[in-house]
Amino acid sequence: MDKFLSPFLSKADSMPFLFLGSGFSRRYLNIPTWLSLLEYIAYLTYQNKTGFQKAKRQAAKEFNIETEYNSYMTYLCDIISDDLDEVWYDEDRFEVNREKYWNLIEEKGTPPIKIEIATYLESFKNFLPGLDHEIDALKKITPSSIAGIITTNYDTLQENLFDYEVYSSQEELLFHTKYDLGEIYKIHGSMSDPNSILINTKDYDLIEKKHKYIAAKLLTIFVEHPIFFIGYSIGDEDIRQILNDIQACLSQEQLKEIEDRLFYIVWDPEVETYVDSTYTISFDNGRSITIKKIAINDYSLLYKTLGQNKAKYPIKMLRYVKEDMYNIVLTNDPKNRMMLSLPDRELSSEELSEIEFYYGFGMMERAKNGYRLITPNEIFRDTVFNDGNYESTLFVQETLPYALLKASGYLPIRKYTSQIEESLIPPIVKNNIDRFNDISKFLSHKYNLEKKKSPKDMTVKDALRGPRNDRMKNLSLVHYRKENIEELGDYLRNTLDKDNFNTNGELRRLIRIYDFIKYK
Repeated sequence: MDKFLSPFLSKADSMPFLFLGSGFSRRYLNIPTWLSLLEYIAYLTYQNKTGFQKAKRQAAKEFNIETEYNSYMTYLCDIISDDLDEVWYDEDRFEVNREKYWNLIEEKGTPPIKIEIATYLESFKNFLPGLDHEIDALKKITPSSIAGIITTNYDTLQENLFDYEVYSSQEELLFHTKYDLGEIYKIHGSMSDPNSILINTKDYDLIEKKHKYIAAKLLTIFVEHPIFFIGYSIGDEDIRQILNDIQACLSQEQLKEIEDRLFYIVWDPEVETYVDSTYTISFDNGRSITIKKIAINDYSLLYKTLGQNKAKYPIKMLRYVKEDMYNIVLTNDPKNRMMLSLPDRELSSEELSEIEFYYGFGMMERAKNGYRLITPNEIFRDTVFNDGNYESTLFVQETLPYALLKASGYLPIRKYTSQIEESLIPPIVKNNIDRFNDISKFLSHKYNLEKKKSPKDMTVKDALRGPRNDRMKNLSLVHYRKENIEELGDYLRNTLDKDNFNTNGELRRLIRIYDFIKYK
């Protein structure tokens, strides 16, 4: 497959997007089909097997499922949704969801069927057995080989596999700036926001009205990136409509150009490795587009091939660069936000191709003055709130040696030293780590004696129940482990002022303990 795909990926000169359909989530989580999903909701509504069959017969009188699939399915959804409304607001079995989502009902008029769909989909959490190698292959390629995701799926499998920025609805996609890197576009909504789910006739009427706007938002992606359609049937109406709207915006030459960037992936258990062919889609205006079809049995073969085509920098980092550059362009006075270091002579093309870059935005003062000016108080603060955005190697090598000379006692430094190779840690920092190698080193002799007597199962809540004057001491005496250390972290974040960070000796001791346990 590498020999087949590599020429197309190299020609595109950009990372691919995955366009994921319901078959993708069904393959890995056994997420139900649209029809199976409505069958479940019907059983929930009627509490028998006949109600769904009656609803299907009624829908079949209006639409042919073979030729008018979306119309048939949305009408079937309307029937079941109306019947669910009759029981959902009153019956005890729906009480939990009524209370949980009442604000959506009251403020946005969300139909109960969307709430029940979202709740049902939440139960599909475990990967199906036998596909671990595919999941592992997919996880390995996401940081540097996949630019983003477009999906019509409601579930959150995409978000769990790809730690990218999520646009959960068409409204978010239409009205927020997108950067076409490190992003997931959920164009039919998400179970994380039941109101965003598009499934009934009214929703699909809105989809029809917004198709051209959505297509315009996605146009640059289709023009600039390879697109891999995974988990869709070959004649899927949603895909055809999007491609139809996009082809209408392109010249014949542009249409031919993007043909080399469109790949339709189908699962075929009879295929030993893969089989490539083409598939032509014709449109009402007389034009057509021919996309490449790849039949495959094991998706890890595709994922590994895509993984060989890597960006020079992680996709998420590139997105942040693009976002910051965009914001600088919009800034009237960017001179205090950006600093350039330029060579003293003109570089050749060969020299330019070898340049690496280091960038930073919003840290001009730090760039001017250097990491040596970071104070111990700033170190304690970042340990608690984790928003200093310090570069770990620079911080350990430049900041900590000077900070340790200024500080009395132990600084919370393991958060930073745990992120770099031990060989890069300066001797003074390494000595500090070796010296303070146990919680007992942070406590006085008296506290150490009391800690030996304190209950092993004492929690932060238990420590805070005692007299006010004893609370700091009691918090120090809790037997912290990785499993419960965030109880202390939550206490520190709720107690300390993020914007006006002030600590005393007791709080600093707790921060040292938090750093030691969390990052040891």
